[in-house]
Amino acid sequence: MISYRFLTNDDCAALYECFLAAFSDYLVDMRISEEQFAERLRRDGVELEFSAAAFVKDEMVGFYMNGLGCWQGLPTVYDAGTGVVPGHRGKGVAQQLFDFMLPRLRDAGLDQYLLEVLSNNEPAVKLYRRLGFLEVRKLAVFRSPLPLKSTKTAPAVEIREMENPDWDLYLTFWDGYPSWQNSIDAVNRLTKSRFIAGAFVESECVGYGVMAPATANVLQLAVAAGHRRRGVGSMILTTLQQQVSSGEPLRVNNIDAEMTSAVAFYEASGFKLALTQYEMLRKL
Repeated sequence: MISYRFLTNDDCAALYECFLAAFSDYLVDMRISEEQFAERLRRDGVELEFSAAAFVKDEMVGFYMNGLGCWQGLPTVYDAGTGVVPGHRGKGVAQQLFDFMLPRLRDAGLDQYLLEVLSNNEPAVKLYRRLGFLEVRKLAVFRSPLPLKSTKTAPAVEIREMENPDWDLYLTFWDGYPSWQNSIDAVNRLTKSRFIAGAFVESECVGYGVMAPATANVLQLAVAAGHRRRGVGSMILTTLQQQVSSGEPLRVNNIDAEMTSAVAFYEASGFKLALTQYEMLRKL
């Protein structure tokens, strides 16, 4: 018999093991260390008391990891990861877990539920549509086969490490808005495990990039419109790559597929489109 309950800090180890088991046959390699898993929870604002799991006796067999925050001006719960171990799929676990969580999420005053799902994962897409989720936009995921070694330079540009992001300025560089995992709130949650590079022409900041060195994930990168196609973005990318002590190539996740200039920039920098995801939303 399957039972359902909300999680506590005592469940962290079991949640990590269940995460690995649930994604062991996933379309994307999701093997990460416990440290990387903890950073993922921190970045996404996961709150265990609003996250739930399914158990057979004492064994966790499925879960929803939920982050709480504000999205597009509304109190929002974000699905930072949903999984069911292979032996317990097809039994309605994900549906029943969702129904179990819903009253607490509503009672907490949350207005909407946000998630991402691989666009070619038809069973998951069908499940979320059945649960009332609607597609908001398509997101692109890029991978580079090799660590970035750019030869492009902008002689008048100096790259400096930044302690604190200047969001009021950075927002003026944007052509769109990032996904939850790459949002301003996500960057702010990673205060002790992020790297910010600013590109300066004399005293003027004309671009920036933010990354998480432990996972080689580029969270944000943007250049002022008047300074694009001059090597500024390439210099920022090269600086971010240099922060990855493991030597892994940079990862670029969940770029709005309609931000054509950003897509073209990453492709010109040697990144390949690895997959696409749907960003989906439902009202609570």
